[in-house]
Amino acid sequence: MQYTSIILAALAASNVIAAPLINAAPQKRMLDNTLTVVLTNEATETGSQTTFTEGQREEGGPNGSSGPFRTVELRLGKDVQRKDLRCKILDDQGDDIVVIRGANTDITFADGGKGAWTLRKESMVSEIICDPIFVKTDPSVFETRVILSNQATELGSQTTLKEGPRVESAPTGSSGPFQTVEIAVGAWAEKQDLRCSVLDHAGTPIVAKRGKNVDTTFSDADKGAWTFVHESEVSKIVCDESFKAAPQA
Repeated sequence: MQYTSIILAALAASNVIAAPLINAAPQKRMLDNTLTVVLTNEATETGSQTTFTEGQREEGGPNGSSGPFRTVELRLGKDVQRKDLRCKILDDQGDDIVVIRGANTDITFADGGKGAWTLRKESMVSEIICDPIFVKTDPSVFETRVILSNQATELGSQTTLKEGPRVESAPTGSSGPFQTVEIAVGAWAEKQDLRCSVLDHAGTPIVAKRGKNVDTTFSDADKGAWTFVHESEVSKIVCDESFKAAPQA
């Protein structure tokens, strides 16, 4: 016992026996600045998860499967600085895919802590792009404008209608009387051949002509305004995806 005490005292004096670590430094947490794009199709049990890093434009195909998919979700890592980062997805033709979440329709999508976006049409996905310069798309590209005018009285009205199977509205600002109507369908509206009608105060569709065409429903087709056969006041505008062009004689 005497020898053991002497040896331990000597070792302690020479620092051979180290003091226990009382305040050990905590392990450093790994930085999580990832952007994860999750594509799914519950009906076919198809999914893909692709991860990028914040700070620069990144592109890549979906991992594991190219679809077709019905939803897309962007998940941001805890350390991502910009919470408004946006991504977009391209179909197998290289075209932007339109996505919808709540009242928002867009071709870029963010996280926002609000879950997945629904693809407007089920689609194959060829590429995912995340870019710090992406911003929310101007909603006007998905809307339809109905422009009523009367050059003689310098009277005009422009009414904006959102997408939908059937949308109705009174003309904005004035009910006329008007001489012309023009339909301007947004560049990203789903139904580019959408037709609209305008009703007089008796609820009767107004007849108008453009070139050789005479009709009570009117399209855009990048051909300008339709002229009313008779100048008329307008009580209501109706845009309906079921409207068809009238047979021409």
